Amino acid sequence: MSYNYDINFPLPEPPLDDMLIPQHIGDAPREVPLSVRLYLRLCSNVMGVLFGWFFAGFGLMFVLISVTAMGLGDAIPRNWVDAGKGTITNVVETDTRINDSKIYAYHFEANNGGGEKVSGISYGYSGMHKIGDEVALEKAGMRYRIQGLTLTPCGLLIVLIFGGFGMLFGVVGLGFPIHSWFAGGKTIYLLHEGTAIGARFLDMNPTNAKVNDRPVMQVNFEYQVDGEEYTASAYALDTSRLTDTHYKMVLYDPMQPERSVVLDGLPSGVHIEDLTGRFWVNPLRLVLPLLAATIVCGQIIAIVVLVIRAI
Repeated sequence: MSYNYDINFPLPEPPLDDMLIPQHIGDAPREVPLSVRLYLRLCSNVMGVLFGWFFAGFGLMFVLISVTAMGLGDAIPRNWVDAGKGTITNVVETDTRINDSKIYAYHFEANNGGGEKVSGISYGYSGMHKIGDEVALEKAGMRYRIQGLTLTPCGLLIVLIFGGFGMLFGVVGLGFPIHSWFAGGKTIYLLHEGTAIGARFLDMNPTNAKVNDRPVMQVNFEYQVDGEEYTASAYALDTSRLTDTHYKMVLYDPMQPERSVVLDGLPSGVHIEDLTGRFWVNPLRLVLPLLAATIVCGQIIAIVVLVIRAI
């Protein structure tokens, strides 16, 4: 599929130093409502951010499975020392299999040397011990295990495989909303403190990013500050809002004029009232990203709590 990037404007091109600002924007500092701030932080790139939240949630789900169903007992490095002898009190078959071999839970009791009894469970293959056997124990902190056995039915390798891959997906996925958070912060600052100026269409080029086989387009505009020319860029699949006229309004940082944002390049959920210049966003647009962020943050908190308890 080919794309035509030639733009035929219906209006004559105005001089760069005589741009008209198409919308009324007051002088800085401007009010940026909380709903707009949240939307820009969470949705500066709507498709990418939602994909990131989904990818992170999917990966962290595997981490939660590994730390709850499989456990973290063997995944955390510990300094095991001899803890004397214990007695097997029960042997129970689990639902776990490794290489078609059943895993059994070996329950044990022992005296901790201070007159108190301790108990625990270690996991291993069938026939390793039977009820009443005396076994050698190891201790690390408040945890005990039978020497040569594991604290979790799946052992260290499977926990690391599930948890490791899940954590990798989670970190990669979180990269999108984290980038959106900082990119949204830059946009919020420019909406609040930026100086408004007209910018002229410069060119448009496809990027390497695609959505449904359609390339994300980079539309560039040029503007002048104190005789110096700068470029402002906006990214979109549908460029109709960015290419309907020769000029667009840009807000630039007066301290760093190269930092700018094209107002018509803001996420489609952000609106600007033509008469007052007030920024606003429909609160319903915040429901999905807030829900996704809540679920993922809840997963992270649950993992942290489980890790602390496992330590």
